Amino acid sequence: MGFSADPRSWGLGTKIGATLVAAAIVPMALISLAASRSGQGAVEKSELSAAEGRAVVGASSVQQYLLGVVGRADQLGTTTEVVNYLRSGGRTDTPPIGATAAQFDVEAVLLLNLDGRTLAASPTSIRGKQFGDTDWFATSAGGQTKVGPVLYDPASRRSSVTVSAPVREPGAAVVGVAALQVSGHDVLFALNQAPLGPGGQAVLVNASGEIVLARDNRLLGQTLAALGLDALSTRIAESLSGTLPRVNLPGRGTQVVAWSTTTGGNTAIVFQPRDVFLGPINRLAKTALIALAVVALVALALALLVARRLSRPVSALTAAATAIEANTEPDTEQLASLGRTKDDIGRLARVFSSMAAQVAVRERALRDQVAALRVEINEDRRKQTVSDLTDSEFFRELEVRAAQIRRAMKEDL
Repeated sequence: MGFSADPRSWGLGTKIGATLVAAAIVPMALISLAASRSGQGAVEKSELSAAEGRAVVGASSVQQYLLGVVGRADQLGTTTEVVNYLRSGGRTDTPPIGATAAQFDVEAVLLLNLDGRTLAASPTSIRGKQFGDTDWFATSAGGQTKVGPVLYDPASRRSSVTVSAPVREPGAAVVGVAALQVSGHDVLFALNQAPLGPGGQAVLVNASGEIVLARDNRLLGQTLAALGLDALSTRIAESLSGTLPRVNLPGRGTQVVAWSTTTGGNTAIVFQPRDVFLGPINRLAKTALIALAVVALVALALALLVARRLSRPVSALTAAATAIEANTEPDTEQLASLGRTKDDIGRLARVFSSMAAQVAVRERALRDQVAALRVEINEDRRKQTVSDLTDSEFFRELEVRAAQIRRAMKEDL
């Protein structure tokens, strides 16, 4: 018999199996779905936190590197030779900046008087230039160390940052300014200390929103607004650090972004492709789906097994009832086997066996009664037939003729 889509026509085993499967799998699927979504949300939150941590690491590395440059600028500004050189107005022939200029990350060293004119510099082409209108010079001439902004030069496509310090003896008045200009490549190296995943990109943005450091040269010199990242620019203005789960970076597709702003006003931004970001989340979802499928198969197998065990005794009782209905002998051995259990099915089997035996006895008695009744009916029918025959006119005529024949035979004798 083919399978029917109408549950009303299903067998007991099928109904029990379907009920058990629905009762087991449906709640399990709902619970698994809720757990999977909750897990995905937790993983996404964790990944966003990790992305923000990468940005913080990048910003901290830049900050630590620039603080190291600040220390070197302060050391240069308190060197006796430098103090004497600026105090004398640069009259000595050999400026005391050779050792500092020889450091691997230093692009330029400047010694300026209080008018902002460069008295000594390496390279020497900078000597004589005026920097009195710069913020870093004004700050250091006033007695404070200053980290200037990271500047990007479109002509050379290079970035640099200037760190300045006042030149003076401890407790004495400022006699000039010492400045170190370091390469943006070294700042970028510090920025890239942030652990980036596959396809990740770290950039440094100045206070104007211009990208001044990036491994991807196509991004250098562009502003966040020009890249269509106005929402990111707004969020950076609102918070010193944070994350956005979805931004579109031209040429790189959909990204997850995190940022952290340094004390100098520069912001380290970490971009990560969203498909890479979603990798752990997708793996969690896949694992949950596989687990659900395995559990569903196990539940289905158990449900079918339980349904078969539950429906087998009922099927046996149904077969026995069908046999009795067809006037055949039921399987008494199977009924006896079912009756050995102490559950409801066992009690039902015992009652059914007793009922079947009583039905068999009654049926045999009824058959004997029917047979006897048939004999009586046949005898009565025979007697009735004889009586009907002897009482008929034809039979009386035959008797008259027979009497006449007997008299005639007697007379002949």
